[in-house]
Amino acid sequence: MILYADENLELIHRPGSSPYLLVTFNEMEMSANGSRFWGLRFCDKLDIAALGFVSRRPNWFPAESVVKAVAAAAPVLRQAPERILYGHSQGGYAALRYRRRLGASISIAFCPQFSIDPAAVPFDGRFARHFSPVLNANMGIAPDHAAGRAYVFHDPFHAVDRRHAEKIAALQAETRLLRVPMTGHGTVRAFAGTARGVSLIEACRADDLAGLRRLAREVRVDAPMRPYQIAITAIARHPAWADRLHARFGAGFSPVERVNFLYHRANRHIRDGELATARDMLCQVLALQPANLGFARRLEELERRIASPRAAAS
Repeated sequence: MILYADENLELIHRPGSSPYLLVTFNEMEMSANGSRFWGLRFCDKLDIAALGFVSRRPNWFPAESVVKAVAAAAPVLRQAPERILYGHSQGGYAALRYRRRLGASISIAFCPQFSIDPAAVPFDGRFARHFSPVLNANMGIAPDHAAGRAYVFHDPFHAVDRRHAEKIAALQAETRLLRVPMTGHGTVRAFAGTARGVSLIEACRADDLAGLRRLAREVRVDAPMRPYQIAITAIARHPAWADRLHARFGAGFSPVERVNFLYHRANRHIRDGELATARDMLCQVLALQPANLGFARRLEELERRIASPRAAAS
């Protein structure tokens, strides 16, 4: 049942028999369609009572719309003294930003952002194109947004995500950081599956940090993105090792992972003066994503460098 809808988001209520209300916030790849929310299948399998906030586009859940949606959900919230907020990336941000607004007992956030305002996070330009000075004014997570306990999962080798997580933990009381190495910005995918989802929620409800760390160790071993993350991380200091990993596991990389690996490996070849090899890799990258103007410009720059007298002499 849709409890609230406006130009920015929808709020869907799913009744259930669980002892808690699960409040979910979608990641940016999902958009509202009037019937689904992030985590719906998980809730259906286990008959979990849920509220699903679903954005109409990547907008990081503007506060004005969330406040109105929460007011519309007041009767449901009154029936649920234990409320668990859950989200990834933009959804992880919302699960922390609206802890107090929703009276959260627990917030579970994967790879959240402190903000996407370029002035507030000059170290992260990934989502700056989605920032709206009108909709996202004063969007930064603040100490007075905290309520209950929060668990923030992130990959410590993903430098940008780590900075966001550490900044949030420094600002919000009762926030625990959980490290899940070599999962990149897709840490939540390592916890996919009903059994793992249940284990995660129950460990957070019990504030079982040892159990959560054990679960994080277990899931990262089988994480589908792990070979790619190890390979991409190795490029900076151990490029030969990265090449071996790519040779062994590259066939299993997703199309995006393959492009990213080749692009970053080409840039390392450029840094090492191996321009012809870098050119071959950039040609592969452009063949995989021919419409990407950034890749095309990078290849043009490299070809000009190869053609220059200085490069030819070196």
